[in-house]
Amino acid sequence: MKKLHLFLLPIVCLLCFASCEDTDSSPRGLLNLILVDSPAHWDSVFVEINGVNVEVLAEGRDTQSQTFFFEYKNGDKRIKVSDLVAGNALLLGRNELPVGQVIKTTILLGDNHSMYLDEKEYPLPLEDDASFEMVLESPLEIENGFSYDILLDIDLEKSIIQTSESPLSYELNPFFTLIKGAGTVDISGVLEPISLYPAIYLSTDQDTLTTHTDESGNYYFRVPPGSYRIYFDPKDEQYEDISFTLDMTISTDSVLEDVTFQLKP
Repeated sequence: MKKLHLFLLPIVCLLCFASCEDTDSSPRGLLNLILVDSPAHWDSVFVEINGVNVEVLAEGRDTQSQTFFFEYKNGDKRIKVSDLVAGNALLLGRNELPVGQVIKTTILLGDNHSMYLDEKEYPLPLEDDASFEMVLESPLEIENGFSYDILLDIDLEKSIIQTSESPLSYELNPFFTLIKGAGTVDISGVLEPISLYPAIYLSTDQDTLTTHTDESGNYYFRVPPGSYRIYFDPKDEQYEDISFTLDMTISTDSVLEDVTFQLKP
């Protein structure tokens, strides 16, 4: 199952805001919104994103929150999310926020989504019960002078639903995940043969993340430290699948040994 995930990755780098044109001298932090993807088996997938609303409860205001709009300023807001794999990412927007707590993030979708399969284009209308506003709880403390990244990750295997076989048609019910980036570890590696288009499942007792390889066989996850089971599905009945367990520590990024799928006897 494929996920488009949304990750929060605080970067501990001190910023100087003295050169900003904004005359507001109140304490602020900088927030970057970054889109990533765990692509599915389709040739390419385009999702239209108009921007993201970030709701903040500023320090000293116990009940009254403020909403900040992060606009995706590219003229064409249709994003080829299938390219955002193996560490590739897209900056959706950047804004200064008051010191306080981010309490909610809302992804604002457009209505022009599509995908290509075997060189044929298929429209992806939103499923009847899907919303153009994807609301994610996102508790994050904003401190003065710090920069923070939010990675948005979409699970395409869960998001794209086949609705008919004849004629072949699909719908989109976007599935986003938000993961804090502070104290995360990177898991990456290479799968062979690169002629395959395998799926990689990284799971805990609570959740499963999914990705696929790029054209060079590379795959990539960014996750909180913990114990994970990883499963490699070749998506080809001629080859055997592979699985094993990982135990990640908070300070360790892991490049796994290259994995080669073996033909079944």
